[in-house]
Amino acid sequence: MGVTKETKDVGEIVKVNVLVFGSGAREHAIAEAVLRSPLLGKLFIAEAGFAKLGEVIQFEDYEDLAKKCVEKEMNLAIFGPEKPLCEGVVDIFKKHNIPCIGVDKKYSQLESSKLYAKKFMKKHYIKTAGYSVVTEKSLPNYDKLNYPIVIKADGLCGGKGVVIANNAAFAKKTITEFLAGKFGENSKTILLEEFLQGEEISLMSLWDGKTMLNLAPSRDFKKLNKSPSAPNTGGMGAYCPVKISTLQQRKLEEYQIQLEKALTEDKADFCGFIYSGLIWVKKDNAWNWQVLEYNVRLGDPEAQVTLAHLATDFLEVLQAALKKDLDKIKLEYNEGYSACLVLATEGYPKEPKDGETIYIPEGSEKGDIKVYYAGVFKEVGGQIFSKGGRVLSLCKTDQKPFPILKEFAGKIKMKHKYFRQDIDTN
Repeated sequence: MGVTKETKDVGEIVKVNVLVFGSGAREHAIAEAVLRSPLLGKLFIAEAGFAKLGEVIQFEDYEDLAKKCVEKEMNLAIFGPEKPLCEGVVDIFKKHNIPCIGVDKKYSQLESSKLYAKKFMKKHYIKTAGYSVVTEKSLPNYDKLNYPIVIKADGLCGGKGVVIANNAAFAKKTITEFLAGKFGENSKTILLEEFLQGEEISLMSLWDGKTMLNLAPSRDFKKLNKSPSAPNTGGMGAYCPVKISTLQQRKLEEYQIQLEKALTEDKADFCGFIYSGLIWVKKDNAWNWQVLEYNVRLGDPEAQVTLAHLATDFLEVLQAALKKDLDKIKLEYNEGYSACLVLATEGYPKEPKDGETIYIPEGSEKGDIKVYYAGVFKEVGGQIFSKGGRVLSLCKTDQKPFPILKEFAGKIKMKHKYFRQDIDTN
């Protein structure tokens, strides 16, 4: 594959051609992080609303995309969303000898099947909430369940397959809808999970097949608002780093060692990210982090803030992972907090409005705030329109970034916009 070289005073720099796959704010942030690297040769984009950053590759399916990447002499493919990973895109790219950052189909089940993830944790003695399995042939006794209880569809449901039930009537209604195919085959198996409450953090780790490199923990705000009964979303904001206690840090390091050992024992032969959603709870008279969920990619909006906080060359880190050299990488970070405020359309997450004109202030009003596109599409003439759901990620690094982001969000012109005004760093 094509690798170009440049010789400078600092020595020889090997340039790599990179594909970023995905159309959200997370992928926009990944693309910008890659663009900042002197190692980049050429950036290629697939399925993006931020096409101006690189050359767009049109494709029919993953096989077609892989062949076109070979033609373009691609040296690295980075996959942002879970769907292509869970559909086995990395396995296809590997057949064409294209280096990938992303899990193979086998380990994508850590996200695509909550039951698979639970079995993985049980096998490796990783702490997680207690659970039971429900199918049409094994319905629970609703009156004897311990409420509140968490109802989780086993498969991918676009962030809508987790419901907290506070009583038997609601639990029965939800389970009946899931089993009837609300999310197709993905909700034909259900997990009933013990409800845990406490501080949450997001830990994103890069595994190279030999070593696990942990990024600085971040915290996201999943609820639509601060009400306990508010619906979950894909994330309304996030920040990094998170202040945690000495005990929490020690227990986090113990968990990191445990996860790395689990991947080593499993001989997990992939190069990609694992996201651990962790909650701090007291069980059996001891405090510890427990795993709420696994994802097999960078979180959104956690990726936006973590990449902004990261001072180390991101592409250099990824290249080290491909060479199984993550044990040689020492991460450095910027000062202050990096924060993300998500701008959504009214009605999100149930019935978001579409097609609204967006006007984003530029110049001195914008300052050094980064604006990443999520639910956005453009028309001729450069005008931007909303495409429903989460529309923009507004990001800034500062000692107190959220007040600045909220003020800027107020200046964005969009008829039916929504953002949380109560979130802040800890």
